[in-house]
Amino acid sequence: MTFDVVGDSQSGWMITGVEKLYEQGYWPLAVLVFFASIMAPILYLATLWYVSAACLLKFPLPISRIALSGVEMLAPWNLVPVYAIATVVSVVKLRMLGDVHWELGARWVLGMALCSLLASQCFDYEIVREKLLSLRKS
Repeated sequence: MTFDVVGDSQSGWMITGVEKLYEQGYWPLAVLVFFASIMAPILYLATLWYVSAACLLKFPLPISRIALSGVEMLAPWNLVPVYAIATVVSVVKLRMLGDVHWELGARWVLGMALCSLLASQCFDYEIVREKLLSLRKS
């Protein structure tokens, strides 16, 4: 996003906040923010797609049962929807002070938030676990 107040413009990326926290000496917080806002959502969606592919292809992909455990473990750490809501709220507040321009990255975060919400609502762990067990037996 780009924020513009009286000709003074400032842009930022998600990783910029992590870098600033690290530069200010808050490296444990920087690691946590990096994991919760970037790494965990990527791992969550990747393992979710991997397990879903095993079920859809009806082929027991390697480590698909371990990946299912990873999906369950990473689900609470997938904070992209929370980040997207915070972004929308901050844009509403910042528009009172200046102009806010949605760049491609901000739209990408909103799209990822929708994908994450849909995936978490549609993915049934018990059905997938049973499907993976049946694939392994056959």
